[in-house]
This record gives sequence, structure tokens and C-alpha cells, in this order.
Amino acid sequence: MVTKEQTFEEMMTELEKVVGKLDEENISLEESIELYQRGIELSSKCETKLKEAEEKVNKLVKKEGDSNESNNE
Repeated sequence: MVTKEQTFEEMMTELEKVVGKLDEENISLEESIELYQRGIELSSKCETKLKEAEEKVNKLVKKEGDSNESNNE
């Protein structure tokens, strides 16, 4: 079974829900541990997505800068 990868926005929404559930006082220890683990996983994936996006932007900016330099010559 192939599952589609969550988008950054979907992961952030899920992470917000996880944090909201962790703030509840009536969850069990086991559930809070599972939620915490899921939160860590989501946080890590979001960080990876942000780094990938930053790298793409940096490459585009560098490419644009190189293009502008060659046009000025």
C-alpha cells in the first residue's frame, strides 16, 4: 500500500492537534507518550522540509545572481 507523503501544511496542522491533545489533562500516560513521539516525528519532518525549501531558494537566488552578472558583462 502506497501512502502519499504529507505536505508541510498537513504536518503542521497535525502537529498543532498533537500539541492541543497533549495540553489536555485527561489523557493517559501511554497516549501522551504516543502523542509526544508523533510530535517529535512531525517536528523533524517539518524541519527537513523547511531545510529543503531553503536550499531550493538559495539555489534560485544564486542562479539569478549568476544570470544577472553574466548579463552585465
